[in-house]
Amino acid sequence: MDSPSIIERREYKYLIDARTVAQVRAAIAPFCRLDPFAAKSPNKTYGIDTLYFDTPALTLFWANDLEVVDRIKMRVRRYTGAADGPVYFEVKRRINDVISKSRGRVPQDQWQRLLRDDGAPIPAEIRGRDRMAVERFLSIARSMHIRPITLVNYQREPYFSTIDDYARVTFDTHIRAHSVDTLTFEPDGSRWRALDTEILQEGWGSMCVLELKFTNNVPWWLVNVARSVGLVRGAFSKYGTSIRAFYEGSDVRAARVAGGW
Repeated sequence: MDSPSIIERREYKYLIDARTVAQVRAAIAPFCRLDPFAAKSPNKTYGIDTLYFDTPALTLFWANDLEVVDRIKMRVRRYTGAADGPVYFEVKRRINDVISKSRGRVPQDQWQRLLRDDGAPIPAEIRGRDRMAVERFLSIARSMHIRPITLVNYQREPYFSTIDDYARVTFDTHIRAHSVDTLTFEPDGSRWRALDTEILQEGWGSMCVLELKFTNNVPWWLVNVARSVGLVRGAFSKYGTSIRAFYEGSDVRAARVAGGW
């Protein structure tokens, strides 16, 4: 790991339907517990707003789309059930199959100022690991001149392992996106687009993105769950799919040329 503020893990993704969701949920029950934050909700989920950033040439999008070995995503996240709560600055780096993520908490009334003003100092109340992660985010953001591109919103049903140091199972549904060009989590609501149907054939309906997250080797029980349910590992990038939903065509091609790809 680069620093104590960075979490390193692996992620496996699957696109599954409602019937398979029920099968997986039942299969993990002996080994997992619902996240306590989601448990407070009547539908056992919480909402996530993620604001993705990129360069004018969509450098980060193309690195992801072309599966560059070492690539990053830059995003700012909040939980919709806590609109007045903190905002999180995240750098998600992928090298081959290994994910490392730094995540720093920023007060609600400070995050826009930090991203709008290149010279804005980090508030003194941001300390320790949060400060290290925020410093990392801002260093990359300011050197690459990134800007907000899309806002992705979805509902997450999260579980954590009760027998491993770190293993999580998450079900993401009602995934939608909105194109943005300002620092906001609340854009004009007229341009929301569903992403969990964008890549599917007509008639399949809304799907769920299942993610299995763990460190080092795959836990044995996750292997058994995948085999028993017949899961087939795939790929689904919320950011990549949102870009294609809004910018597919001349805008994306122009950005690709401008970026030298």
